[in-house]
Amino acid sequence: MKLDVDVMSCEDTINSILHFQTDDNSLYWRETLFQVYPFLDKDKGLDADWCIRREYLSEQLAVLYVQVENELKAKADMFNQYWLERKNEVVKVFSDVFQIDCTNILDDMSAKISLNPICPRDIHLHFFTIFYRYGKEQFLMTAIHEMIHFVWFYIWHKHFKDSVSNYDAPHIEWLLSEMVIDTFVRHTDIRKFFDNSRAERPAYRYFYDMKINGELVLARLEKIYPKSASITDFMEKAIQYCRENEVCIRKQVL
Repeated sequence: MKLDVDVMSCEDTINSILHFQTDDNSLYWRETLFQVYPFLDKDKGLDADWCIRREYLSEQLAVLYVQVENELKAKADMFNQYWLERKNEVVKVFSDVFQIDCTNILDDMSAKISLNPICPRDIHLHFFTIFYRYGKEQFLMTAIHEMIHFVWFYIWHKHFKDSVSNYDAPHIEWLLSEMVIDTFVRHTDIRKFFDNSRAERPAYRYFYDMKINGELVLARLEKIYPKSASITDFMEKAIQYCRENEVCIRKQVL
């Protein structure tokens, strides 16, 4: 497992943020930007027509990028060093939890320091972004969150031999991968890399209210996991549960 951290360009940073500001995104995603950057005018950036929003946000974010560019570079250096310090420990825990030797897999992981507080990923390129205001502990928690996805689908694809296009939103395989973040952070030694507040709710917040027939979805996965004979057995049982209840699950996704 290797990880390289660098700085995202100004243009790519703006495009990354604007991706979550389009009209087809819910307020769950769009409002985050304005909570993090209260200087942004909501009338222009959140409530106006898309063309106005795009122009306004692009201008404001370009100015901010120039102001913090040196900080972005310093954070990249800090995070690279911290990853090297913790890498062996992370690899050992992941190898134990996922029941495979993780030493020589995923040697192409990369991260970019960005102004985007949402931190999107590309599951196929093993790429994710890191919010520039994070300290090294928050960086590691975010990186491990993404690595859970990467290792999960590494094993998943070898087992199911299905289409990798299913690993992105809005497919049910993607939704399950987001749910099991909670399973692995809260119920395995991966928890040791998370502070208490984030360890208790490491997945998207709407999962913690999601129920099927009165039972919390994450509670059901919590029951399935320790009774599974292997990681792939857990995958099979978990995806069967999600497929059987897909309509109900999708109604509760924000």
